[in-house]
Amino acid sequence: MEKAQYQELLKILRSELKPALGCTGPIGVCYSAAQAYDAVRGGKIERIVAKLDWGFGTKIDDVAFPGTQMLGAEMAIAMGAVCGDPSLGLELLRNVTPEKELEARKVAELVELQPDWNADKLGFSADVTVYTDIGVGRAVVLERSDGLVLKERDGKVLEKYEADPSAQEAKSPMLKYSVRELFEFAEQAEAEDLEIIKTAIAYNMLLAETTIKKNLGAGIGAALFNQADAGRITRAKAYAAAGCEARMSGINSPAMSCGNKGNVGIAASLPLASLAKDLELPEDRLLRVIACSYLTAIAMIHRIGKSPAVCACEIAACLGVASGAVLLQGGTAEQADNAIQMVIPSMFGVVCDGAKLACALRISSGTGVALEAADLALAGVRIASNQGVLGHNADESIDLIGHSALFGMVDSDRELGRQLYAKRKIFPLESFEDRQKH
Repeated sequence: MEKAQYQELLKILRSELKPALGCTGPIGVCYSAAQAYDAVRGGKIERIVAKLDWGFGTKIDDVAFPGTQMLGAEMAIAMGAVCGDPSLGLELLRNVTPEKELEARKVAELVELQPDWNADKLGFSADVTVYTDIGVGRAVVLERSDGLVLKERDGKVLEKYEADPSAQEAKSPMLKYSVRELFEFAEQAEAEDLEIIKTAIAYNMLLAETTIKKNLGAGIGAALFNQADAGRITRAKAYAAAGCEARMSGINSPAMSCGNKGNVGIAASLPLASLAKDLELPEDRLLRVIACSYLTAIAMIHRIGKSPAVCACEIAACLGVASGAVLLQGGTAEQADNAIQMVIPSMFGVVCDGAKLACALRISSGTGVALEAADLALAGVRIASNQGVLGHNADESIDLIGHSALFGMVDSDRELGRQLYAKRKIFPLESFEDRQKH
């Protein structure tokens, strides 16, 4: 691989990995509200109007976030305005106090949610206006959860930035790299270039181990881990599920997100960390393996978008795990391609119905499919190309998935959003613990 290509991929990898405290869905609208209130710089909140893309207006009601146990988009927006520190980025709820949380519960009832049902494409969009007794603040966030593009006070522009290119614009440099080249980068990567992955493993493993030890969430990860006959694949599934359960339960510890997705950051790393531990492999090899997994997931996310109709944990993270597991066990780029081609028929079309505790089940099952595909590829198994949704190779297949998700599923995702919005019952506010009793 040429030096310029290596450096570009390393830059992309580093830019797409960010610590995130809480699920990046509610944290995204939380961040938007925090920026809007920060524009006013004080005052009593009288009203908040939040114009959101339909996905984030309907798919973030079932997940807890740090600083509160109350659920709902309105609560996330109120928490951002009352408790959020926008200077902390996706960790803006790091310093929430009990007094401010109680204030946010009252402010949540002042939030007017307006999902944008008329948008013609998928993508993250949050336009939040905070009305106070001393002024009006507005913030617009696009394309990623911390993608601030506009900040105003009383109609006067305070900050303005260009939005990241959308997936539909097809301007991402990731689109020019093949699965083989991502695999090659990982083979050549120097450990000192991958320090951020070492941090990712530490963050994500802490979430999983805490969940397993304390049997948090729904108990999925703990139950898998404690099975008497748990083998290496079951343990890998356990760590992935447990990491997800921690985030969905609102644990006050950050995950390392990948491609704006905390669950992808977990699902694309922890199964491989577990497998490496079982095989007693050195850390430098694990760092390269997870780099391969993360880059493959990022390549898929840059095709389906960062607010996709499909489940990124299934569609993106599991492709990464399949490729990474091949590399981890000494396989070739061709075998990684074959493994991805075997994962895709099982994952294609899995839709995103929002962040929730049940995502741990998807991550667990997806991990199993990915690791099984890698083992089959290493054993010399392959399935015929160019059938169904498969192209002649993994690169053509992920292009097809991206096009279908971005352009073919807009109307179906909008209709799903309408159905989710119609059944939501936010007030009186309900806690995460009470929701699990339903």
